[in-house]
Amino acid sequence: MVKNNFDILRILLAVLVFYFHMGIETQNEYLMYVPGGVAVHCFFVISGYLIVKSYLKRKPLSTYVKSRFLRIYPLYFIVITTAFIFGYLHYSDSFTSYLNNGAAKYLASNYLLANFLQPTLPGLFEHNFQPFVNAALWTIKIEVMFYVCVPIIYGVLNKKLDNKKLTILLGVLSVCCFYLVQYLIKYHDLPASINRQLPSMLVFFMLGAYWNFAEPKFLKPWHLLLLIPTVLFLQSWFVIYAFAVSFMVYVIVFKLKPITVSKRIGDISYGIYIWHFPILQTLIMYGFFENIYKGAAIATVLVFLFAMVSWHCIESKLVVRH
Repeated sequence: MVKNNFDILRILLAVLVFYFHMGIETQNEYLMYVPGGVAVHCFFVISGYLIVKSYLKRKPLSTYVKSRFLRIYPLYFIVITTAFIFGYLHYSDSFTSYLNNGAAKYLASNYLLANFLQPTLPGLFEHNFQPFVNAALWTIKIEVMFYVCVPIIYGVLNKKLDNKKLTILLGVLSVCCFYLVQYLIKYHDLPASINRQLPSMLVFFMLGAYWNFAEPKFLKPWHLLLLIPTVLFLQSWFVIYAFAVSFMVYVIVFKLKPITVSKRIGDISYGIYIWHFPILQTLIMYGFFENIYKGAAIATVLVFLFAMVSWHCIESKLVVRH
């Protein structure tokens, strides 16, 4: 098996999102500069490569669906349910009142990956900077939509075009969609969040998927000296930025010396990503972030602890072996 840096990079990206959200929710002027948005786009690139690679192994579709479901949904279900129970324990009225005031809608919409329909729970985190229970969940919906698209793209549409050309075409169409939506946002007052969804974000998945058909072998480790500043400072140049993100991920994963994540730690990136926001919100609610250093230290320990327990007790038990 070829050694790579996928595991360590995903953990690093999850931590960047974690600290970015810490900066936003505590309004810390330094942490708000953490490139959380870049980290999310890097996750999309990684998913594009790995998910398409998994599908192209030509295993039965049922195996693909089962593996994707078990990798994402069980822990997601636990996080949503835990927040629901935690919210009720902090609610001052009856359980019926709790359900009627938005908790039932929260549970139903979040179980269906539609976090945007009800991102809050009644009475919970209402005095925090934002009352959202878990603002990180919006990307899970996009990931799942991409999982659904993969069998359609590489099992149906590729009967008309080969995989390589199809990947390029969909990437180009995604870029066109991004600029069209950007125009509509600017001149027709559409919400900016629309351009953070599919199909505008599909380009990142397609750039990762493309590595399955043509690897950018021309890239060298020293190219990071050019790619990192491009990613950080040229985000308004969307096409250049998207390519720079994908090239940066490729170099880190395949061109740098592999760093092995200890089995004692495990593949904790998803756990960090999905647990960090409610943990942050809880600590803020209880006043632990009155001292940013104290709050950050406690949050870091708790998030890593929850992520490691989640991996060793839940996630690792559900991995579908190929």
